Amino acid sequence: MHLALYRSERPERFNEIIGQKHIVRILQHQLETDNVSQAYLFTGTRGTGKTTTARILAKALNCTGNPADGQLPCGECENCKAIKEGRFLDVIEMDAASNNGVDDIRDLIDRVNYPPMVGRYKVYIIDEVHMLSTAAFNALLKTLEEPPEHVVFVLCTTDPHKVPETIQSRCQRFDFRRFSVEEIVGYLERISKGEGFEYEPEALEFIAAKSAGGMRDATTALEQVGVYTEGKITLDEATRMFGQIDIAALFEIAGYIARRDTPSCFVWINDLVGRGVDLAQFARDLASHLRNLYVTAITGGENGIVACTAAQLERYRQQAAEFGGVDRLARALDICGALVAELRNSADARLSVEIAMTRLTRPDSELTLEALAERIEDLR
Repeated sequence: MHLALYRSERPERFNEIIGQKHIVRILQHQLETDNVSQAYLFTGTRGTGKTTTARILAKALNCTGNPADGQLPCGECENCKAIKEGRFLDVIEMDAASNNGVDDIRDLIDRVNYPPMVGRYKVYIIDEVHMLSTAAFNALLKTLEEPPEHVVFVLCTTDPHKVPETIQSRCQRFDFRRFSVEEIVGYLERISKGEGFEYEPEALEFIAAKSAGGMRDATTALEQVGVYTEGKITLDEATRMFGQIDIAALFEIAGYIARRDTPSCFVWINDLVGRGVDLAQFARDLASHLRNLYVTAITGGENGIVACTAAQLERYRQQAAEFGGVDRLARALDICGALVAELRNSADARLSVEIAMTRLTRPDSELTLEALAERIEDLR
């Protein structure tokens, strides 16, 4: 049976994990010194490696091999293979989204005191733990306070603020960060070469930016485009498949807005409509682009605050300067946000977009305080 790329390419050892070195270093040190915690809380947005790291930790705790580099897990012993294939009896995974009642947790707790059947540790991985009911959390709390020595809990969540403080205080918390565009592109390049895909670098950059820092989303998107194009991944095909505007086009339309070139904006929109692009998706993409310009104008875009490559960041800086200041960008964001909301129920999407373009390029057409302030700034 064919496995999805995000599953077949999933890291199997700590040294294969990308972008979470701060977490890997601590876990490896704990394993080396035999000072492993009995409860962990892995937090972060989807696709950042929480469950994958939990499984690798489970392997390392039960590994019986002798890896050449001396770092567990070996990935080759019977225990490691059984955990990878989901048939290791001492690693229990539970999805709290569908098993969130107190009875589900009580059933789990009833088995906690039994010693491991095969390995050294019993590892309980509870995914989306924030979905547990209040009664289920209360039932889990007692076990986390005094867990048996042979048990390790790994709680994974995308919403740590929904996990009670009483639970969090009994766990070692690790925050998984979003991946940068460069990290995702590098990973997609490796997969593409392994799968024999032909690809344009710009296409991989587009997929990486679209994934919003999630490696699983990026890998799934790469597979979709690869299958759709029979292994020839181009920027045109990627943007066409996902119904989005490529970044070069967004820089183009934003340039017209910055220069207050209303006629060019209308011609550009006419071409967009002619190609059958979803105008609601365009409005969301433009809002995201303006947000990147706004943030770049304020911060310079350093430290990964804008998800883009180094070359794209320089273009963001140049275009943000064309707008003349953050106040105009803030007003543009307001207009674009209102357009996104309006298009949900608009009877004429094209007219709504064209009116928004007029507001973005001609502040003299409005009598609002924000438009007046922009006109005064232009006179200065």
